[in-house]
Amino acid sequence: MKIIMDGKEVMAEPGQTIVEVARRNGIDIPTLCHVPGLEPAGMCRVCTVELTEHRRTRLVTSCNYPLRGDAEIHTDTPRLRQGRKMAIELLSSRCPGSTVLKDLADRYGADVNRFPADDKGCIMCGLCARVCERVGGNVLSLSGRGVEITVDTFMGRLSPDCIGCGACAQICPVNAIRIEDIDGFRRVLVKGKETSRIPLRRCTSCGIYFGPVIDLNLVMNRAGESGVPVPNVSVCPSCSRRNLARRLLERHFEQYEIAAFEAAVES
Repeated sequence: MKIIMDGKEVMAEPGQTIVEVARRNGIDIPTLCHVPGLEPAGMCRVCTVELTEHRRTRLVTSCNYPLRGDAEIHTDTPRLRQGRKMAIELLSSRCPGSTVLKDLADRYGADVNRFPADDKGCIMCGLCARVCERVGGNVLSLSGRGVEITVDTFMGRLSPDCIGCGACAQICPVNAIRIEDIDGFRRVLVKGKETSRIPLRRCTSCGIYFGPVIDLNLVMNRAGESGVPVPNVSVCPSCSRRNLARRLLERHFEQYEIAAFEAAVES
């Protein structure tokens, strides 16, 4: 299989997507809705490239287009830059304050104020829904149709199935999702609306709240890490590290006083 990308022949395996081949060969294609490890969706259209296959040239989204034979690909042409500029300007009207979109606008010369602000607080990349399905409790999903499509829970109600992992907030490119730990509960807010409320565990050592009350075995299985032992859920990470350090000290450095070690840690 012969793949020519931006005038250079690159290595590729059948079934690899264009963006995978590009990143493997040090070629940057911008994306907003693609993260390795999640099923690609091609929703933001920022990753569009020009593909010539079987003597036919067309525009395709690089994140979800698998290569199966000889092809020539252009990732940065005037036509593509103009298309990306338009996509960034449209998305910026939905999220006027997004830093990620501002950086892309600077890169492609887009005017973030070209279209009237329609502050939806979300670019509908679908990353939160996909990671929630893959790792979390399959709580968030895309609901509605057309321009009214949005991210929400089933029937727009507080979900009892959320595990409070925070993956949705971590993966959102425009910071539309927040996690708040208040009064012993973890609240998940999507565009300011509370979608889940999960009780937090209390550390048996120091008494602070540190993590949601969930079945960690289920989480590890969903993440494909069923062989990894579940960590101690009765103590917070800080106390867990402290206890581990104490045990190591007792085992290997018995000549030192434990009290002196604890005093040094607290200072």
